[in-house]
Amino acid sequence: MTVQPSLKLSYFDFRARAEPTRLALTIGGIPFEDHRVARSDWPELKKKTPFGQMPVLTVNGATQVAQSNGLLRYAGTLAGLYPAADPLKAALVDQIVLHVEDMYNTFYATFREQDEERKKAARKVIAEERFPAMLASLDAVIAKHSAGTWSVGDSMTVADIVVYTFVNDLKSDNWDHIPTTLADSHHNVLRVFNGVASHPKVVEWEAAHRK
Repeated sequence: MTVQPSLKLSYFDFRARAEPTRLALTIGGIPFEDHRVARSDWPELKKKTPFGQMPVLTVNGATQVAQSNGLLRYAGTLAGLYPAADPLKAALVDQIVLHVEDMYNTFYATFREQDEERKKAARKVIAEERFPAMLASLDAVIAKHSAGTWSVGDSMTVADIVVYTFVNDLKSDNWDHIPTTLADSHHNVLRVFNGVASHPKVVEWEAAHRK
């Protein structure tokens, strides 16, 4: 019988870069401590992290692992949601994960703009040009490699989880000047989103953590 490692996932009390890993562990039934770090505790904790950033996963109380995509692959492997034994399929999963990260980074870059009018103008370009093009590319890639509900092949992977988290964030109405309906015309993207959203463990997780 395989002994599961003891896991502690540390991040702030919001979704962002830790949520895909949280969901992968939850869907896979892998126990973990969901350590929600208070802002006041972060300066001291920051000194103890590998790169001065979160999320950080502490394995068996001793080994710290940083970088969100690395954590997601590790969690996905434990949960049976990352095809580590199939290099080509793993690469197809990774390309979706990294494309979605590019989409997040496209939006996050606007936070550095202090002038509100310039920020609004930058987000208008994202809403009208960047995101539609990137969503269209994502939709086409899913159509090419999907065998049904999921992004790659015929079973859920971490690629589906990151698509879900992105569309969920998009629909949350928390991103000023970005329409919540941008993904709605991309049927393959929406199919993946709905597939993850309807998973019983995701339904339970969202009900417990919705704010």
